Amino acid sequence: MKKHTTPFLIGLLGLFWLTTPTVGAQSVDLAEERAGVQSGRNAEQETQFHRARTAWESGISMLEAKARIDRVLKELPRDVEALKLRTSILMGLGRPADAIDDALYTVQLTPTDGEAQLLLCETAVANGNKPIATAALEAASVLILSQSQHLIRLSACALAADDSARAEALARIVVAQKESDPRGHIQLARVFLRGGRLDAARNVLDKLVENGLVTHASIAKDPEFLSLYSKDS
Repeated sequence: MKKHTTPFLIGLLGLFWLTTPTVGAQSVDLAEERAGVQSGRNAEQETQFHRARTAWESGISMLEAKARIDRVLKELPRDVEALKLRTSILMGLGRPADAIDDALYTVQLTPTDGEAQLLLCETAVANGNKPIATAALEAASVLILSQSQHLIRLSACALAADDSARAEALARIVVAQKESDPRGHIQLARVFLRGGRLDAARNVLDKLVENGLVTHASIAKDPEFLSLYSKDS
């Protein structure tokens, strides 16, 4: 977290001014914005990028993923998608201090990229930097509106940043979007549990089981929920 912290904080003030009063920033053509900050990959760079992503998604070859994405960024240092991928890879490697530098730079390049703001929030939380985490959380909350997997991650980030009200609200959005998706319910139960609302957490999980969306066995595999049912065993 060395090179980009101060410019980010200055720039973020401008972002809040743009995004807080209206939802205009949500309609920005992100593909067009990204095209302005990266020159485009040639065939070899594209191959390296996709192989890096495949290695990262598998979770088996994280060092290979890092080596491949490094090759891309050495030649295309402003490649936003590659920067986001390397941020995720570095987090997977347990290197949040390096990951946040990539995340800060990505947000400088594309401040209206909701996923970039989410990654910045996650890396800031991992580094114990609450001011940056809170600022990125605010920005991401405006920019990310519909993707369930991102909203769940953002809720978890809010919870880690001690913003339980936002964490609950984001989890409820996921539940409202698709009631049959257990992920939103599970995140909501997690929010309740960490807030000391044990009965509410258990009620959410019990309803999931009753509706056949999860099993007691799967819940028991989560160490955080184990305490809710330990008294029954």
